[in-house]
Amino acid sequence: MRTAHSRPSGPVLGAEEAHAGVQQRRAELGGRVEAAERVREQLAQLRVSERSERVAIEVVVSGRGTLLGLTLGESTSRVAPQDLAAEILATVHRASDRASEQVAQLLESALPAGTDITELAADPALAEDRRARAVGHHRSTEPDDDLSEPESWLRPVQVRGGR
Repeated sequence: MRTAHSRPSGPVLGAEEAHAGVQQRRAELGGRVEAAERVREQLAQLRVSERSERVAIEVVVSGRGTLLGLTLGESTSRVAPQDLAAEILATVHRASDRASEQVAQLLESALPAGTDITELAADPALAEDRRARAVGHHRSTEPDDDLSEPESWLRPVQVRGGR
């Protein structure tokens, strides 16, 4: 215990040493801030493309796994809608997995050693969807699935007169 008249245990730093220590910490912090900014920019620019092996589909996702682009080749018109939907989802999931791996690599370079990167880089929506599929609770792609809402802006339009 220290009292008003006791001396601190350990070395006492002089003003110059304390100033040098502060400057060193500032330089370290500045380097970390710059590294974090570079990683942030790389994450914002990250794009991953994936092609289906079975159907002419190409997708582009962001580092977060957000679908940014979808290209369907002519051959997709000969594929059953539910099969096409399943293949699009599978291709998006593969692209998102690759994006998560790349995000993890970028974060690993910027975060302290020992940080659990997998939780930071994973897309929680994809993880939930995969858990649901694993236990058999995935959403059906059948046409009678409850996709039509009475108040939907996608509801059929009634044309007066014309027909």
